[in-house]
Amino acid sequence: MKTFLSISLLFAISYSQFLKPTSGTQIIMQSCGIQEYLLPEIYYVQGTASSIVEPTQAIIKLNIEVKKNKAQEALQQLAVISDKAIKAIQEQSSVELKIQTNDYSIQPYIEYDYNIDPVKLIFEGFKANNLLTIETKNLHEVGKIIDTAVKNGVENINGVNFDISQEQKNKLKDLLIQEAIKDARHTANVVLKQMNMKILSVKSVVINEYYNSDQENTHYQSVTVGYIISTIDQ
Repeated sequence: MKTFLSISLLFAISYSQFLKPTSGTQIIMQSCGIQEYLLPEIYYVQGTASSIVEPTQAIIKLNIEVKKNKAQEALQQLAVISDKAIKAIQEQSSVELKIQTNDYSIQPYIEYDYNIDPVKLIFEGFKANNLLTIETKNLHEVGKIIDTAVKNGVENINGVNFDISQEQKNKLKDLLIQEAIKDARHTANVVLKQMNMKILSVKSVVINEYYNSDQENTHYQSVTVGYIISTIDQ
């Protein structure tokens, strides 16, 4: 019985990985008089796409903090401030707000004054926290919401993020995936033309987990596409 022969070269360029037979685009395998023609290995190309979008909503994070000698007193005062702040914020808003309590906690708390010697104990009791997340679709009211919160007992503003809705993100991601695949095909065509090769079909598409948006609201998507290829003259 004849032995099998399979020779391949590894070629890498930019983000691409290409495995190519040393002679021709097909490997001929013979066994018991039967010839089998195998296509070459897969040519992998990475494609990327990005898009700048205007934010459509703001997410404001507020931390309400209360320190009292007794746990019950801290919890009661925290509830009063939270209810008052939420009510005032809702009343001043011209659109419906989504308000969530993300982190409600209480713990023993000790505070010292380290600016004097010896160090002096200035408070011992309990600290209660309530983290509020407020989502609004009216970006012009962000400042008013923060001012209202501070006037009603909120001492800490943990941050403000401008973003788009989850539904918009899903649609944008689908669009970027399509554009990234087009980008991969364009790169493949440019490289393969120089090698007298062409794309026969798509073997695989991997949607990379790298999907992100930066501070300028530029959203990114990356894919890796595997192509089955052959020489142009075939």
